[in-house]
Amino acid sequence: MTSRPYLQAATLASFFGLSLTTQASDMLLFDLSPQQQPHSPVKVSDHKGYNNQPAFSHDSQYLLFSSNRSMEQMDIYRHKLGETGLTNLTNTPTENEFSPQSPKAGVITYVVQEGVPHQSVWQKNLGEPRRRGINSMIPAGYYAQKTEVGTLIWARYGYNLYFEPLGDAADERHFVQANVGRSLHVIPNSNQFSFVRKQVDGTWVIKAFDPAEKTMKSLIAINPISEDYTWHPNGSIFAGRGSELVRWQPGEKDWSVVADLAPFGVNNIGRLAISPDGKHLALVDKN
Repeated sequence: MTSRPYLQAATLASFFGLSLTTQASDMLLFDLSPQQQPHSPVKVSDHKGYNNQPAFSHDSQYLLFSSNRSMEQMDIYRHKLGETGLTNLTNTPTENEFSPQSPKAGVITYVVQEGVPHQSVWQKNLGEPRRRGINSMIPAGYYAQKTEVGTLIWARYGYNLYFEPLGDAADERHFVQANVGRSLHVIPNSNQFSFVRKQVDGTWVIKAFDPAEKTMKSLIAINPISEDYTWHPNGSIFAGRGSELVRWQPGEKDWSVVADLAPFGVNNIGRLAISPDGKHLALVDKN
């Protein structure tokens, strides 16, 4: 008989756009040259299951991601760059953890699915019990967090964005934008955030949001085949287009191809992340 945690994970799989039984995803880690060319890939995952939502620690020493390695529920795992093996940072048989981040040493944040409709951002100092990472009770599907500014929250049941200022609680007063994609980020070297706006004419646009000024600015259109993108610390945006890694730089009118990763066995680039020092690229190959 299928266990209840697996059923919970399978239900979540539908929401997060995956199938635990049919869709596998590999986590790959590349070095980046000073010219931003990926090379020397390492396969971080070693099982046929869900390995997704990569994020680097603030010091670029670790890669975090969500995986169902137990084939029952999602947990957060950590890989130390330059070494082998993984560390399981969460182990909760009746809950699922997604979207890990590491804003400072010894601290991780992540989304916990606690049973519909409850889902929120939690924070854990390693070695201590977890605690709530945001004040709002808005069910959070995804988030981007600037520790000294606040949290941009993607509401699970409306595809809407809310911003929770530091020390406050997000509510209807803090509504930002409707019809938004899942890829939220802090823009490097700023107090601004970015997100994908899915517009009524069918186009998707990456926008910048300034919570202090409460303003938004369009940056660049992104191909609707994938809403996933990430920032390089120099202010460039990277995304995937099949096996191609593409890049947009401020001032340019369109994306350019950085590299075709097919020779490395990559067929379909999904979510991706670049380390804060700009030396490493992690990406998901959606099999």
